[in-house]
Amino acid sequence: MSLRGVLSTMPAEDVLEWVAKKKLAAPITFERRGVVRSVVVEDGAIVWASSNRREEQLGVILVGSGLVAERALADALEARAETGVPLGKVLLMSGLITEIDLIEILATKIRETVTDVLTWTDGVFDVVPRSQSPATGVNAQLAIDVCLTVARRRTGRATEITAVLGSDDVSFYVPPTATPPASTEGDVIDTAKLWTMAGDRRSAAEIAAAFSGERYMAFDKLARLVETGKLVVDRRVRERTNSAVELAAGARGRLRQGDRAGAFAMATQALHQDPSDAEVRKTFTQTERARVAEVAKQLLARHRVPRRVKEPTTALGLSEAEVELARRVDGRWDILSLVRSAQVREAEALLAFAHLAELGVIELG
Repeated sequence: MSLRGVLSTMPAEDVLEWVAKKKLAAPITFERRGVVRSVVVEDGAIVWASSNRREEQLGVILVGSGLVAERALADALEARAETGVPLGKVLLMSGLITEIDLIEILATKIRETVTDVLTWTDGVFDVVPRSQSPATGVNAQLAIDVCLTVARRRTGRATEITAVLGSDDVSFYVPPTATPPASTEGDVIDTAKLWTMAGDRRSAAEIAAAFSGERYMAFDKLARLVETGKLVVDRRVRERTNSAVELAAGARGRLRQGDRAGAFAMATQALHQDPSDAEVRKTFTQTERARVAEVAKQLLARHRVPRRVKEPTTALGLSEAEVELARRVDGRWDILSLVRSAQVREAEALLAFAHLAELGVIELG
């Protein structure tokens, strides 16, 4: 039986304790103000955690922490799209990361998720018990009661940190009189490195990703640097294009409903209207990734050699890049080779070939 409710009535702590007591196998989703955090529970332990925030996704953390190269991650994501194998397992099978490093990252994601949702006083939750939990690839195994113990110790300071920083997307600047802070040997978070990244206008969320996703400790360091005057929170608010923000919100809504093509179209329009807005750019990246994964599964699931059946022109509503890609279709090169040799990003090339097929300019074979 599913359990749905509001966190103001049944806090996240009570939800997790109830699931542990029932020994359920279930994904649990918490949502508040556009942020979605999910955990997967099996027999009283949390084995997986995920977030809709880009900076908290596994691939971004691995690249930001220097554990996996960006190009290698792109190849792993392609392999995931083609095979359906979870990203963590793809990375392990490719030898790009050790199982110990991967499990440590996953365990950190779990602890950070539980810590954050325990501070939520509003929002909703959804528990959907299943006879078999969804496949997540490589799992961590953290007992719910252990996660809750860690989160309870952190809750008071986490609330103070939020009051200082304001949000995960906050950025900083270094006051002219500030001197570099010293790092303490053995610290998980290198204070000097963190201070330098903040001075380079990196957001709090981006900085946490660079420290293996240790969100609480990175945010704590940032808050202490603000409290001691070595950093200043940038409170300037840029005027945003309302229509672009609304389009981005609509795109996220469509993505939650499973309409990846519609979500990407709206996010693209939003980006054209206001490319400088961080929220719009983040939504575009999120929807593009989802749409590319969908298209890759369709186009690359089997060997395809496309054939051109119409002369590509801009009069058909094609971009110049799409015209160029279509003209390279000669009945000999397969889709994957055409994508990898394209002069644009592979994601753009995949989406272009999908568009060309929709317009009947090429047949996929």
